[in-house]
Amino acid sequence: MLWNRKPAPVHEKSRAVGVDLTSTRARAVGVSNGKQRALLLDDPHEELPLFVSLERRTPDVGRVGYALCRRMPHAVCSNFLPTLTQPRDWRCGRHVMTPEAALDLTLNKLRTPVAAETDTAVLALPAYLGPAQVTKLVAAATRIKFPLKGTAVAALAVVADRAASLLAGKPAAPELASPDVVPLRPSDAGPGLVAVIDADEFAVSGAVVSVERDRVKLLTSTCFPRFAVKAWKDRLLDSISDRCVRLCRRDPRDSADAEQALFEQLDDALDRVRAGQRVNLTLRTAHWFQDVIQQPEDFDAHCAQLARGTAECVRDFLAEAGLPIHPRAVWLTHEAARLPGLVRHLHQNTPEGTAIEALPPNAVAQAAAALAPRWLAAELPRAHLDASLELFAVSHQPSAENPRSSVAERR
Repeated sequence: MLWNRKPAPVHEKSRAVGVDLTSTRARAVGVSNGKQRALLLDDPHEELPLFVSLERRTPDVGRVGYALCRRMPHAVCSNFLPTLTQPRDWRCGRHVMTPEAALDLTLNKLRTPVAAETDTAVLALPAYLGPAQVTKLVAAATRIKFPLKGTAVAALAVVADRAASLLAGKPAAPELASPDVVPLRPSDAGPGLVAVIDADEFAVSGAVVSVERDRVKLLTSTCFPRFAVKAWKDRLLDSISDRCVRLCRRDPRDSADAEQALFEQLDDALDRVRAGQRVNLTLRTAHWFQDVIQQPEDFDAHCAQLARGTAECVRDFLAEAGLPIHPRAVWLTHEAARLPGLVRHLHQNTPEGTAIEALPPNAVAQAAAALAPRWLAAELPRAHLDASLELFAVSHQPSAENPRSSVAERR
C-alpha cells in the first residue's frame, strides 16, 4: 500500500481572480471559461469587512471586528486603507496596530481563498489612493506571497470592461431593480464620458473616465470624506433610535449590545429599501425589546440632507472639472446606489440626457479579473493602471452574467 501518494488537486488554477478592495470591504470573483463565481472571503460570507478586532490575544480582520465596531469601538481598527504611509495607529491593551500592519493582516486573510483559486489575481483600488500608498500595498502583497499580477484604479477598470456597451449606445446594466427609475432612451453611440461614483468608510468618491475607440482615460477624480458611508449609517442609527424612544421611551444607544445589533441590521435594510421593500428592525436588550418598522420613504427622509449634499458636490465636481462635454452616464457602484435618496438627487442634479445607472455588486471585481489574462500575455505594463487603459475589440462584452442593477435617466 502506498502511503506517500499526494492527493490530486481539486482543480487546475486556470481561474483568474479579481479583487475589489475599498476602505470598507473586499470582494473577489473568479472567472474561468466565461463563467464567474464569487469567492467566500470571510467564510461563509462573500465580503470581507475591513474591521480589525484588537480585543483578543491575536488581532483578526473580518466580521469579528465588524461585530465590535459599535459595542467596543476602542478595540477596532477600521478605515485604515486611506491612511497608509501616514503616522497613524490604533491602540488597545498591548496591541498597537498601524495601517501597514492592518493591511498585512487583510492580505494574509485574502491570500488563502484567492491562492486556492488562482495564481493570477488583480486588485482594483480606489482612485483616492496615492502612488506611495499603492507602492506600499504592492510591496506588502509581494512580501506575503499574495498571487498579485497587477493593480488598477477601480473606475478605470470597470469602465474599460463595459466600454463596448457605451460605444454601442447600450446601457451598461440593462436590468431594472428599483421602482424609482425609468428605462433608458436609445442613446448616441461612440466615444463619450462616464462618471463613476463609489462610497466607502472613507468617502464618497467620483472619477470621470473618457471612453475612446481604442482606450479609456481617467480624466479627473475627487472624494468627499464628509459623506462617507459611516455618516449615513450614523444618521440612520440616530433616526431609528429616536423613533424607538418615541414608541417605547427606550433608547438602544444606551446599551452597547442593542446599538451594535441595530447597526448590524443596517446593511440588509439598505438593500431591502433600495428594492422598495419595508424593513422591520428589532431592538432588544435583556429587559426590553421593540420592533421599528421603516418604509423606503422613511430612510430617504432620514438621509435627505446627506443625499442632497452629496449630489450637489458631485454636480459641482463635474461642472468645475473643465470637461469638453457632459458625461453620457453616471455609474454608481452597488455601495453608492443603495445610499437612501442618492440616486434620486443625482437624477435631479445631472444634465438632461445623462443616464444614472447602478452597477451590480461584483462589477468591479469582475472587471479586475478581466485584466488578468492581459497581464499574463504582457499586453499591459507592469505598473499601477491609474491613467489610461487600452481596450479589447469593440465586440468585447462585460464579464458579468445576468447582472442585477437599476437604471435611470432624466425624463
